[in-house]
Amino acid sequence: MDKRFPGNPFRPRSTFRARPSRGKKWVTVGGWILVVLLLLFGLMSKRSNLPLSVISFGFALLYTLTLLTKKDAVVTTRGLEIFYQMQITTQYDFFPWEQINSIVTEDRKHPDLIRLHIGYSSMEKALFFTRSDAEAIIKLAKEKNPAIRVLDYEAAPKQASKKRKKK
Repeated sequence: MDKRFPGNPFRPRSTFRARPSRGKKWVTVGGWILVVLLLLFGLMSKRSNLPLSVISFGFALLYTLTLLTKKDAVVTTRGLEIFYQMQITTQYDFFPWEQINSIVTEDRKHPDLIRLHIGYSSMEKALFFTRSDAEAIIKLAKEKNPAIRVLDYEAAPKQASKKRKKK
């Protein structure tokens, strides 16, 4: 059994793992700097204002957990599976093909990766896949649920606001 995806007792043949989106490095570095500042502020204000110190420690803890969270997303023959692994808890989200209503491809001019916006209900998840995996995912999606709309982000019609003529 794959421990990373608890709802999946076997590894399906068609499995496409999303590539982790590498955020900007300054965001991660800035996050750790913020954690250090919150901890220092909590230590300095411990004697003068205890409630503020506790709140500062709480935010430092929550922000640390956020920075350490790992997210794995996989598109399988069952649907979209996302597994969030935090230090104190885990969360498993599963969206079967019947719930997915649209896939929008967005080419961000990267040589290897393409971004897929997988829509379900009124929400969406934006994930990066290799170009070959993205084509296979779209083919699998059409096979599993023919009602899924596959759109191209660049080809989508832009709705321009029309000025009304005054009479």
